[in-house]
This record gives sequence, C-alpha cells and structure tokens, in this order.
Amino acid sequence: MQIQKEYSEDLAFLVKRLFNQWKYPVIVVYGNPETGKTDFALLMVEIAMDLGVLDRFASNINTYDTGETITSLEEENYWFEHQAGTKCMVLDEAGVHDDSRSPLSRLNREIRHGVFIIRKFKGHKIFILQELEDLDKWKHSELTGAFVKKKTFENEFIASIKTRWDGDLYVFRDIPKTTIPYNTLDVAPYTLEKQLGDREVSLKGLPYEVAFKYAKCGNLSVVAKELEPKLGKLLKHTQAKRLLQQFCREQLRIQVKKGRPKKLPADFWNKPSVDIEKEVTNPDAKM
Repeated sequence: MQIQKEYSEDLAFLVKRLFNQWKYPVIVVYGNPETGKTDFALLMVEIAMDLGVLDRFASNINTYDTGETITSLEEENYWFEHQAGTKCMVLDEAGVHDDSRSPLSRLNREIRHGVFIIRKFKGHKIFILQELEDLDKWKHSELTGAFVKKKTFENEFIASIKTRWDGDLYVFRDIPKTTIPYNTLDVAPYTLEKQLGDREVSLKGLPYEVAFKYAKCGNLSVVAKELEPKLGKLLKHTQAKRLLQQFCREQLRIQVKKGRPKKLPADFWNKPSVDIEKEVTNPDAKM
C-alpha cells in the first residue's frame, strides 16, 4: 500500500486518538451520495496504519487485496477473534432499518451484539451510510466515538467530525483521496452467514453438493441433471436420495458429537467426596 503523506497534522492527531483507544470502537460516516464517504473512511484506515495504531483492515467492498474482503458477519466475527493485532472492519452501505418485521432484523441484532465484544479483540468498526437515521440505534450509543458528516461545498469535499469525548466540532478541508484502491460501484454485499459457492461445496464431497443443490431447488431430478456433466452419468432418483440421506446422517453425527459431555477422568470416582456444608459456610475452602 502506498503511504499517504498529504493529510494534515490535525487530522492525523484525531485519527490516532480514535484508533488508540478502545472505549469507543465505532465510527459512523454519513452523507449524501457522491460526497466521498467511502474514500474518507478508507483514508482514516490508511492514516491509522501509517501511524502504527492499526495493523490490518477488512471491508465488504473490494479493496483489491489491500485489505481483506469480508461479506458476512460470520466471517467478520471469526476474523476479529482469530486475527492478530489491531483491526478495523469498514462496513459500506450499512444503512439497514431495524424493523422487527424485516428479514434483516436478526442481522442487525447480531451486528449490535458484535460491537460490544470487538473491543476484547482490539477491534474497531466504521459504518458508512447515507442517512444517520438509517442506523438510528447507534445515535446515542456509548460505543460510538465519532460521527463524520461528509458534504460538498463549492465543489470541495468537507468532513465535519464530532467526537464523544469533547464538544468541539472539527472541520477538515483539502482532504486528500485515499491511496487504497476500491471499486466505487461495488454493491457491498453483507449477510449474516457466509455464502457458499459451488466450488466450495464441491470440495466438501458429493453428498454435500447434492444437499446444497437440493436446498436451492427442492427437486432431486433437477439435482441429478445439474450433476450429470460433472459425473458423466445421470444419477438415478434413488442414488440422489441416498446421497442426501448420507449428508443428513453425517450432519446429525456431527451435532450429536458436539453435544456429548466431556469424558470424566479415570480416577474421578476415587476422589474424596465434597463436604457440602463446609462449602456453604466457607466459600473459600478448596475442594
């Protein structure tokens, strides 16, 4: 990544302060279309990495391998938990309505829950949206450290930043563009669970592939026809059914195995019994 050196010292100081603390892991960037919201969000990430207060970032838009591309909450949670160093997730098109009747309501609940725990993994999150009301739940959140209003005035891009720790309004002009490449026309997909592709499914084996295709169409005859070019033959209905049953059995075994209690140690029953009365009267007593 090419290092950007054209930003002001004041902007660098504010970005460093945002990413150097963990009390407020959320930054909200909002504004009308074509005001440079995504560009500014990535610029903040770039400055933070330049200053050494951020190690890596991810986004649901394509940054051409400069950062990781994450398009589901499942992948994001895994990334925050298992990736080393300080991290930031840039979520573009985050303006989703929290409506209990909406199919996205569960996703919204999980997103809010995730923000409460990313601090434990040295994480930050940047939400990018057009209207602040689109993410109304974060308006008064104690986890939001800054609100960035992007706008244009006389063909100049301006960023107004309001931080939680003071009442000052910071206004930045002559903002350079980020050197992080990204696709401005990217649809920025983001789902609750990782979406499996045909290639990933085929690597898991034929039973998994049959189940995957059956879940999409609900017809084993159609599944057999779709697999014919790959297998070089047309599966009989009974063969496809057995493969589907095999998949179900394997998944059930996995779930049963997960639910089994841990085995007790061999000498468990030889240990002295616990004096319950003693435990109650003296909580600090060791077993």
